[in-house]
Amino acid sequence: MSDESRESDEPRGYDERHYTDTKEGASYWTERLFFAGIELTVLASPALVLGLVFQSAYPDALPTAGIGAVVLGSPALALFRTRAVDAGEWPRLGEVKSVPLRVAYFSALYLLATLGVAATTTAVSGPLPLAFLGGGVVQVLGLAAFPTAYRAVHGEPVRRRSRRR
Repeated sequence: MSDESRESDEPRGYDERHYTDTKEGASYWTERLFFAGIELTVLASPALVLGLVFQSAYPDALPTAGIGAVVLGSPALALFRTRAVDAGEWPRLGEVKSVPLRVAYFSALYLLATLGVAATTTAVSGPLPLAFLGGGVVQVLGLAAFPTAYRAVHGEPVRRRSRRR
């Protein structure tokens, strides 16, 4: 077997196609949901810190909107990444060059979904369920737009497997 054919058969790094072939059913979706939640919270951690700092301005609405953003955003991200709901092609999780963009984008999106929704809900004297729903809707719509932002900065996502040297 040549080095080239052996290399293309080995899954290296994180590759969605490999996991599609090896996991199925509930274990597949549980793993996708877990990784989506981790991706959202880790990459939006700068915004999470700002949310803690500004929580006193909107003590009820801000955490409620934040919970809505994570609770509705995690399954949405899992659905977008697996293309069960096609919002465009996403970069691989292990793609290092997209990390600065994803941190900035996910942080700005989380701030909009929490601080923006909390300020709006408070200004209109809306009920707290409106903050939850608003945070989730803003997060889901923003996540759906991410592939477009990615293509504007980096071009089309790389779909080949990572290579060891």
